[in-house]
Order: sequence, then structure tokens, then C-alpha cells
Amino acid sequence: MNNEGTEIYPINDRKNRTRLALIIWNSRFSDLNYRHGASVDMLNMSFLLEDLGYHVEIRTNLSSQGITTCLKNFAAREEHQTSDGMFVVLMSHGYQDNLCGVYSNEKDSDIFPIKTVFSIFNNINCPALRGKPKVVIIQACRGEQRGYMVENVEDSAISAASCLQFDSRITMPLQTDAIRTINVETDFICLHSTTPDHVSWRHPDTGSLFITQLVDAIKKHAWNCNLEEVFRKVMNYFASNPCQMPSKDRTTLTKKFYLFPGH
Repeated sequence: MNNEGTEIYPINDRKNRTRLALIIWNSRFSDLNYRHGASVDMLNMSFLLEDLGYHVEIRTNLSSQGITTCLKNFAAREEHQTSDGMFVVLMSHGYQDNLCGVYSNEKDSDIFPIKTVFSIFNNINCPALRGKPKVVIIQACRGEQRGYMVENVEDSAISAASCLQFDSRITMPLQTDAIRTINVETDFICLHSTTPDHVSWRHPDTGSLFITQLVDAIKKHAWNCNLEEVFRKVMNYFASNPCQMPSKDRTTLTKKFYLFPGH
């Protein structure tokens, strides 16, 4: 680590920095199954982030519009100016690249597109976090396929609405050499609990398998491993326990992100 120098995201002095994290967890729905064990995930993630020096905001049981509004308000917080990164944790029922709001059912979709997170926190809409690591953690199913049968609770919506299709292409007009340009989206890492089209398992008493392993891996390895290497250890655990496979998405980290616990 000592030889990596400029390849590492810098951290601010703990006396002056204002680190923020947001946890949104939906457990009670109007037409979908109650997510037993979700409160365990919320508490474990909250305690972990607080130990890492983040002030944690917690919101629960939001509609898709409520999730959007909450994220926009969080992105506008002045504390990001003096932060050195942020965490957003989203936990709900899900399907493909969407999360379920609390009013999700077959007739009224109430679906939150995950890509909205990246739009809200990109370099245009959230300049205070430009050049700083932005970690998005998502605990939710991404489909109904199962790689291994276990008797547990899963995070798929039983009455899943049809998947909405979105165009993720970003076009950028040419500029003259006199104008400074920046990338629209950088410094993100998105950690999913499972791969596309597959379920994500959750125990009603001990919480989800993914959040449990992620919290444990960060506690054990954050002192000498960057976040991507920590996540590789999480994936390695599931390689030997084939019930699901966590995955990364839209990772645009330009440097190595060390959490530096205790600093």
C-alpha cells in the first residue's frame, strides 16, 4: 500500500471531514411478502458504516418516487463538500435492474430503476462528490432463476411487475479545445447481491447471505485490502457456497479505494 501513492483515493483529516452514508430498506409492502430478516441487514450495515466514520441516515418503506426523492435530497447535502466518499445501500424486493417500491404489484408497478442512482450522483448532478469514491450496495433479487435450491427466504417479488427497459447510452457533443470536459460518470462501484436474472437469499433470523458476508469481509480485511479486493473475497466465499454469486456493475473507480478503518 505504501508504494501505491497516487493510485489510492485520498482521505480527509477526520477532524474536518463529514462522511455520509444512506441506507434505504423496504420490508413491508402492500402486496408483496414481508422481508423477514431485513432489519438485521440494516443494523449490521449501519453499525459497520458508523465504525468506518460515516454518519448514517436510514429511511424505510419508501415508494419508488420516495426512493428517488430521498436520494436527490441526500445528493444535495452540503456535507459532501468536505467528505472523501459516500455509501448508498438499497435493500428491497427486486427484479432485473429495478427495485420494488412498497406499492409494487401486478397492476401498479411502483418500480425504481437502479440506473437512476448513477444519474443522481454523477459528476453533473452531484459535483460535490466529483473525484470521490461512491459505493452503491444493492441487496435484492435480479430475477427468479436459482443456481442452487435452499430452504430460505428470497428477495424476489412474488408478484413481480414487468421489467422496464431503459436506454443507458450517454451521448456527449464535441467541444472545442478551449472548453474543459469531464466524464459524466466516474468513481462508482456498485456491488450487487447476485448476478442478473437470479435470486438473492435471505434468512429470516440472521439476514441476507450477501450482507452478512460483505460486512464480515470488510471487518476482517479492510485494514490491508482495497474495497474491490475485499469484494473478491466475498465472491470467493460464494464460489465455495454455490447458492448465489454477488457481482459488480458500472464500476468506474479510477483509483484503489481503501477504507482505512480507524483513520
